[in-house]
Amino acid sequence: MTSDEDFALLVTPGASSTVLELPEATPGAVAAQVVEQLLAADASLTEVTLRVGDRPYGLVTRARLAELLGHAPRQVGDGDLGLLPGPGSFVLLRFGCAHCGREELRVHVDEERLPGCPEHGRMERRP
Repeated sequence: MTSDEDFALLVTPGASSTVLELPEATPGAVAAQVVEQLLAADASLTEVTLRVGDRPYGLVTRARLAELLGHAPRQVGDGDLGLLPGPGSFVLLRFGCAHCGREELRVHVDEERLPGCPEHGRMERRP
């Protein structure tokens, strides 16, 4: 299976949502871990649009991730005082458009490729 096929397995065709952009060389298994940790940390998110480098892959939903993992993604509070499985945690950087509210999440920011809203330009870093 190619790397593209790995990412294609993660997505559910559908409308756009908050964008999660990962670095170009991110393996599919690591992408799944990042999405699982993101959904565990933010119960309000039910889906994210996955983009790896410049390539958009599509929508990843809680339901699709649960289907692939064989269990529902963790929620905030699951395993209090415990650690999520996997090699480590990822720090998600949140950016948003002040005009329309569009959001983009990244685990890495290249100064030459800062996130931008397609309609309003520059996005601001959010806590």
